[in-house]
Amino acid sequence: MEDIEIGELSLDEVEDGVYKGNFNAYLVAADVEVSITDHRVEVIKLVNHKNERGSDAEVIPERVIEAQSLEVDVVSGASNSSRVIFKKRLKMPW
Repeated sequence: MEDIEIGELSLDEVEDGVYKGNFNAYLVAADVEVSITDHRVEVIKLVNHKNERGSDAEVIPERVIEAQSLEVDVVSGASNSSRVIFKKRLKMPW
């Protein structure tokens, strides 16, 4: 899990719309829908979140929206879930 690389969040060339994505790290997985408007993340809907031990990292989407960045703190006790939620695979550059 520590080897999961999180890319930069750049929405300069991303068109408005709803993008679906997922990332599966076997014990931890996430399915998301991300709404983009005017090159900003407006909504991140955590459609499904499978986690192993520890606390849920379901606060991560709120932190990303507030910061408009992926450079937010992971949730203590839920580092793996935090990384998986960050790493969602969307049809987008990040």
